[in-house]
Amino acid sequence: MNIQLDIASILNPESLLLLVLAVLAGIIIGALPGLTATMGVSLLVSTTLGLGTANAMVVMIGVFIGGIYGGSRSAILLNVPGTPSSAATALEGFPLTRQGYGIKAGVMVTTASCSGAVIGLVILLLLAKPISRAAMMIGYWEFFWLGMFGIVICGSMTAEKPYKGLISGMLGLFISCIGLDGIYGTVRYTFGVSGLRAGISLVPAMVGLFGLSEAIAALADPELHTIEKVQKMTVKDLFGYIRESFDMIRHNFRLFVMSSVIGTLIGAVPGTGEDIASWVAYDTARRQSKHKEKFGHGSWEGLLASETANNACTSGVFIPMLTLGVAGDAVSAILLGGLQLHGYQTGPNFIKNNPKFIYFLAVLLLLGNLVMFVEGVAITPIIGKILECRIGIIMPVVVVLSVIGGYAANIRSFDITAMVVFGFIGFLMKKLKMSPAPMALGIILGSLVELNYRRGLMAGNFSPAKFFTRPVAAVLALLLVFFIVWPIIRNRREKKNS
Repeated sequence: MNIQLDIASILNPESLLLLVLAVLAGIIIGALPGLTATMGVSLLVSTTLGLGTANAMVVMIGVFIGGIYGGSRSAILLNVPGTPSSAATALEGFPLTRQGYGIKAGVMVTTASCSGAVIGLVILLLLAKPISRAAMMIGYWEFFWLGMFGIVICGSMTAEKPYKGLISGMLGLFISCIGLDGIYGTVRYTFGVSGLRAGISLVPAMVGLFGLSEAIAALADPELHTIEKVQKMTVKDLFGYIRESFDMIRHNFRLFVMSSVIGTLIGAVPGTGEDIASWVAYDTARRQSKHKEKFGHGSWEGLLASETANNACTSGVFIPMLTLGVAGDAVSAILLGGLQLHGYQTGPNFIKNNPKFIYFLAVLLLLGNLVMFVEGVAITPIIGKILECRIGIIMPVVVVLSVIGGYAANIRSFDITAMVVFGFIGFLMKKLKMSPAPMALGIILGSLVELNYRRGLMAGNFSPAKFFTRPVAAVLALLLVFFIVWPIIRNRREKKNS
């Protein structure tokens, strides 16, 4: 029999102290290259048995919230996404840092992250059951198009020439196929290398593509990473940045609400997650912006959309988890296991059997995000000090953290080799003006795309018809074609007009 949790279960000194420490730990884990929120929560699940049910939830969800937000700090500061969902943030955050707006950008993402999560929380409370029912209408065919949709959007948004982004994404899809076949268990594309039998792990690949490649590029040409001198910041300046960040949300309120809704709805779709939410919101911001030329060079709109969506997603993932017993992504799968470990069986009758739990969760998410906001703003002066360091000091530290992060994910020495290889691949891609972000997303979504494509074929008696005849799948397929064709048409129009 599980303990019935309510709001009073969290409003005590012990739980609140644990929440403060858990969120801070999550921020640190998320900010370190290679140490993701998924890893942080998974390491803590087994240790929460002695804490009691309420405090166990506090610790797991606190690390989750802090970890997703923490990835933005290294993305803005070093152009190294701490988590996969921060890749879009790095596109705009690091250029702003180079222009001398690193501290302001840090406060901006803190405000956007907290506010987006609160909007996601409201949607969770109001629409949990209807959204869950709608999400269950999505099958193999729709999941395939969702995965392709995310990769194509990322590819078209991150390269001066869209075809380069698409090539990068398709290479990521191919890399995700290396190792054991997810259906039949056969070995593919290992070329006799035993270390490849387990496949290419996401963390070493991402750390290499973003972290190590950035260190190599910075050490090869320090001028490319020159940061405008950051003025000394007072407490008054910090509060001024907070006020400006809320003003920015107010001026872009439509974009803010739209990004929050996108993040929450995508979080509610099992098998997706913060990565797709961040890119879809970023793409929406770019398409609706009156200043498209700023994207990729330091756009506040892009930064706002990306961080709002991926933190709103942290509320959305609880919708299918509680009402259907289905994990939305990797970290929610671990949280689901944690709930079951403490005696909860989620599913259609969960809210009926545990009527007060949803309010406990709502208060926990609200307090967690408020703590995240305070801690995020409080560490901003420390980041300002880091910005004063020379590249020759910062980048060797990044190399060390990259090695640790690449190894810590699976404790495999082969992953260090993979991380170094991807570091040089990322460096080469930068030289060719190809963004590594679509490749990383291709690796992330590769299994989603491949397995659902093959399962969709098997479920349709090996006919591809259902990929185009099911209503949702047909709409997603048409949108995908539009996103591929439209940049070509737009470029031809621009050339014709000029």
